[in-house]
Amino acid sequence: MKDNTSVKINYQLELEKIIKEIEKNGDTPSLLLHSCCGPCSSYVLEYLSQYFLITIFYYNPNIYPSEEYWYRVDEQQKIIDITKAKNPIKMVTGAYDVERFYEMARGMEDMREGGQRCHKCYEMRLKEAAIFAKEEGYDYFTTTLSISPHKNSQVLNHIAKDLSDQIGVKNLPSDFKKKGGYKRSCEITREYGFYRQDYCGCVFSKREMEERNLSKEKRLLREKMKELGDSLDRNYMDQADDRIIEKILVSKEYQDSNMIFTYLGVGNEINTSKLIKKILDDKKRVCLPYCVDDSQMLAYEIESLDDLTKNNYGIPEPDPNMYKLVEKSDIDYVLVPCCTVDMDGNRLGFGRGYYDRYLKDYKGYKALAIRKKQIADKVPVGHRDIKIENIISE
Repeated sequence: MKDNTSVKINYQLELEKIIKEIEKNGDTPSLLLHSCCGPCSSYVLEYLSQYFLITIFYYNPNIYPSEEYWYRVDEQQKIIDITKAKNPIKMVTGAYDVERFYEMARGMEDMREGGQRCHKCYEMRLKEAAIFAKEEGYDYFTTTLSISPHKNSQVLNHIAKDLSDQIGVKNLPSDFKKKGGYKRSCEITREYGFYRQDYCGCVFSKREMEERNLSKEKRLLREKMKELGDSLDRNYMDQADDRIIEKILVSKEYQDSNMIFTYLGVGNEINTSKLIKKILDDKKRVCLPYCVDDSQMLAYEIESLDDLTKNNYGIPEPDPNMYKLVEKSDIDYVLVPCCTVDMDGNRLGFGRGYYDRYLKDYKGYKALAIRKKQIADKVPVGHRDIKIENIISE
């Protein structure tokens, strides 16, 4: 499809011009209305059924999972049933050909919602609607998608216009969110108690919604744990740290390791400086993290704590110009920092994801040190989070 979205058009105004002409001529043209879901169609049906003979075309192979798809089909019919329409409304359900959607989305799975994958999905569904409208002799076709504040009406209407020209059926321009359309759709669904989904529909938008919710849960837990850490008694922290370090040093995993990757604790973290000094005293090798950029972390071997420099986060780290880079395969033991962890090994880091990325292909032993009072009942986790099952506390 051509990208002509640089020229902004008021599609609600274009729609009103067509409706005015319809009223002037005393016509009631037929309209095939592609609907993405019942709630989004509620206001559109209330509005357009005064002027058109509407058939809802429910074609949405993007919906995931299948139970969600059929639930939305049922809700769509209920919306039709409660709509006080001047003209009768019919419904046609298209094929639920999910494989077609996944084939279309191949290679674009990681794109954010609203991008090129979504545009291709709009095109796929609108093309099916345009073909059906042409074959069945409808005067117009359009979609409810533009009612969403998350959907770009310029993109939607350009896609529909191109399809209209290709297939030879008139497109009804729309921007149904205008003039309070989205607000009215919310009022209708609240009034009748209809289900209103919290994600667009596909597995990718569902995952993105879950990631947003997960991010919020993690942020709240970090705030809670920071408050807890700030309230801990210094004597308790020092005693707990000494006991934790003692447990590490007497463990078989430590005894069998030559290269140990640890961190230098800051703030309310475990004071690992004592551990690092003991590793060096034991004639073992030790490396610390160095953050290359916002996504990559490397390990550099150090010989003392005296020559570390603070990074952008205020954390002392080795100077890569002074120390030797350590390959991941040469590391025997990784001691992982955390904000908190639960007893199942679900770790909450500090939100930058360095260790989750670093550890995803690490094959050696990894452990996490934490004071008992800072262990959480349950930590929210996502599919990228690395579990640390070896938890060491006092």
